[in-house]
Amino acid sequence: MEFVKDKRLNFFISIAIGLIVLFYVLSKLKWLFIYFSFALMLAYFFDPLYKFLLNKKAPKILAIIIVFGIIIALLILIIFFLIPSVINQLNILYKEIPNFIENYQNLILSIKPQLSKFINPADVEILLKENLSELQRSVLGFSQSIVIYLSNIVSSITFGIVIVPLILFYLMRDMFIFKEGLYIFVSKKNKKEFKEVLEEVDHIVSGFIRGRIIVCFIVGTLIGIGLYFLNLKFALIIGIVSGVFNFVPYLGPIVGVVLTLIFAIGSPWWTLLMIVVLFVLVNQLEAIYLNPNILGKGLGLHPLTVILSMLICGQLLGILGVLVAVPLAATLKVLAVRYLVQKG
Repeated sequence: MEFVKDKRLNFFISIAIGLIVLFYVLSKLKWLFIYFSFALMLAYFFDPLYKFLLNKKAPKILAIIIVFGIIIALLILIIFFLIPSVINQLNILYKEIPNFIENYQNLILSIKPQLSKFINPADVEILLKENLSELQRSVLGFSQSIVIYLSNIVSSITFGIVIVPLILFYLMRDMFIFKEGLYIFVSKKNKKEFKEVLEEVDHIVSGFIRGRIIVCFIVGTLIGIGLYFLNLKFALIIGIVSGVFNFVPYLGPIVGVVLTLIFAIGSPWWTLLMIVVLFVLVNQLEAIYLNPNILGKGLGLHPLTVILSMLICGQLLGILGVLVAVPLAATLKVLAVRYLVQKG
């Protein structure tokens, strides 16, 4: 429908209305779309293996069973080996929070003489007390928030364990049927163009998801192993956190180094230096080698575009926003290039 004669203005109005409707629907059906997003990510990630098995004349059901077998094997490894280690480190971390606060306090007190040269000693004392009190409140509040958040989503996660595999099964088995079904709503005149747009978006999203998961795994593993050889506590936790946060390009090493330096307060200066060197090396490896060779240069999504879309969508819809940010950015990019640049 043409709202105005100007093509560009009409495009922006249509996109704005579409985004408002989309975000309203997503907010009302949040967990359903979260389940679907996770299933879609798994489908995209295992799609090359699935197609390889089909090309080798394996029946669809057998190919799906093999993929599910790999997923179940990975889950068993996570449940029986990874999760117990993470829980153990979290218990140790919880017990050592007072030590971290004490180390932080000693660090602050060590710069007290320098501060006293510029600020009244009495004011410095008040500033330090307020700073430490705020730190304790923040740590306590953060811990309580985590516990409350995890308690609230337990039922949703439990239901997700059942519904995500079900969605994944039908996505893998009937993905072609689903795509063909979309063409029913498009006129014959626009069907070819719609198919091209859909295939281009699908190419960008699938390539990004597969590549990003692999890069996140490599980055998290390298950071975890590096910290382990530096004899730093909580290497496993920091490696996992760095890998997960690295789904947003380059954010993982930044979050990881801040977290590591907080845990390493009071360590010798050379240890702190080695930590920084490790994260710089991993970050450079990702930028110079991993991203170009795994993600490729033809996906058409600049890292800044991904970061901004995830931040904006995450602010509006939480974890669901982060999950839908890349498909949304890819769709808008393809539409903008086609209808603003090429036809402008």
